[in-house]
This record gives sequence, C-alpha cells and structure tokens, in this order.
Amino acid sequence: MTQVLVADDEALARVRLRGLLEVVLPGAEIAEACDGREALLRLQDRPVDLVFLDIRMPGMDGIEVVRHLAALDVEAPRVIFTTAYDHFAIQAFEVGAVGYLVKPIRLEQLTATMERIERGWPRIAPPPEGAKRRWIVSRSSGELRMVAVGMVFYFEAQDKYVRAVHAQGQLLLNEPLIVLEQEFADRFVRVHRQFLVARNRIRRLVHEPSGDRFVELLDHPARIPVSRRLAPALRREILAPD
Repeated sequence: MTQVLVADDEALARVRLRGLLEVVLPGAEIAEACDGREALLRLQDRPVDLVFLDIRMPGMDGIEVVRHLAALDVEAPRVIFTTAYDHFAIQAFEVGAVGYLVKPIRLEQLTATMERIERGWPRIAPPPEGAKRRWIVSRSSGELRMVAVGMVFYFEAQDKYVRAVHAQGQLLLNEPLIVLEQEFADRFVRVHRQFLVARNRIRRLVHEPSGDRFVELLDHPARIPVSRRLAPALRREILAPD
C-alpha cells in the first residue's frame, strides 16, 4: 500500500488533492499535515512513499522541510511540491523534488507526474551549497525537536556536541560550531571559542574588575564569557555608540 502525506496550510487544498489522489492512487493511505513543522514531525514518526508539499506555508516552508529531511536518518520519500506560484521551480528541483504542480492542480497534471515517478524514483538531494536554514532541527532519544533560528539566544560548543539555547530550553546538535558560525554570520557573532551569540539578543558587554568579560543578554539570565582577543571587535561592531 502506498503511503502518502499531503502538507498544505489550506484545508480546502488538502481536501482537493486528497480527492485527486484517491482517483490516481486507489487504495493509498493518505495522511495530512497543516504546516511544515507538522509534516516534518510526521515524516520522522512514520516514513512514507510520497510527500506532496506546499511551498508557501507559515513558519517552516516546504523547501526547508526537504532540507531538514535530507539530513535526518530516515528513509527519504519522493517529494512533489505544490504551489500557486511557478517561480519556485528551480528551488524545488535543486532539493530533489520529483514533481512540481501548480495550483489549482488538475487530474491530468497529477496523473502525468505519477507516471514519471513510476519510471524512476530519485532520492532527495542534499541542500544547495550556501542554503540558510530558518529552523534548527535535532534528534534526541528518537524524538525530533526543532526551534526557529530567530529564537536561539546562543550556541555553545561542549565536547562532542553544540547546545542551541532558546527560551524554552535547548537542542543538542551534532555539528561543529564553525559551521553554524559560517551559515549564520549575519545573525550570530563569535564572542568566545565556545560561544556564538545572537546579535539582537545582546544587552551589554560587562568588564569585571578581575579582567573577565561577559555578554549579558536580553530576556535571558545567562552571562556569556567573552575572550580578551574578541572583546575589542565585539565592542566596535555590536556595542559602539551612535
């Protein structure tokens, strides 16, 4: 039995596509998700054969779902993007889509796409080089957890992993701090060999009588150590008076 997931933030679009799929794939088991985050969680819990992903969804869009899915330890489904806009096609195929359907989807479009899939089922490709994430995703004890990049206060390197600290807690990431620094250089600044801090979360730089330096954050109690070497650049770039 073919397992299908339909992800779209518009309920009517999901109902319409489900109806078409019941014609083209009789007997298929069809699940639904109302946004990208729910889609990723469903795909983590239950692998499927086909995913129909709306590209424009609030929060995590369809393109970013595929970028994260490609990096997870799950069997890759075959992805067909659905959208009301045809100018996302290049992005869609860059991340390994096997189909691209422009709404309103017609039965003949869907049938032709399924016929192409039957002739070859390519796997999801790695994300394009330089693609920036809007969400941080990790797996812990088999559970998929995620947080928007804009909600992260700081990243801290600890032994074999990196902590992404946010208002609701933390995520443990299996990627080097230097990779995060390069990807999010416009949003995070290096203040210490172990720490990247969100620029818009910095409240002030504190210089203690002992010579130690710390960054105090907005809306978070942590005091992040600042290295002597990086302190002057931090003061000039982030905290210099107008």
